[in-house]
Amino acid sequence: MYRALTTIAAGVAGVLLVTGANAQTSVTTTALNLRTGPATAYPIIATVPARQAVTVFGCTAGPGWCDVGWAGYRGWLAAAYLGPVAAYPVVVYDPVGYHNAYYVGQPYYGVGPGLPPRMAARRDARIDYRVHRRMDRRWDRWTGD
Repeated sequence: MYRALTTIAAGVAGVLLVTGANAQTSVTTTALNLRTGPATAYPIIATVPARQAVTVFGCTAGPGWCDVGWAGYRGWLAAAYLGPVAAYPVVVYDPVGYHNAYYVGQPYYGVGPGLPPRMAARRDARIDYRVHRRMDRRWDRWTGD
């Protein structure tokens, strides 16, 4: 188990290092919503003010969206509202992989198109029964019933 987690962590770190090596800086031309994915259907993480420097890690093919970092956030901005840069690397958006890499533990984790529906955590019914049964027995001991 430990070896598997170490291998996964090393793989993610390798992807992040490669991504960081290709990063370029750009400037927003207007206030923009930073989103969890490359479409307006994804939740908003933050609003990036106009004339802010952002780190561009890559953009979708054609005019569209760019994967950026700003003020400790990682998300997507509309490419039309970013200042000129020599050449953005083209990236392919994998919703599940991206959310697992950057948004685990955040309220917007797993929300958006192309993502599986969020599942509520369920307790095993047998455990629930055993806990309540034990508590009932203890209550009987305290009350003398």
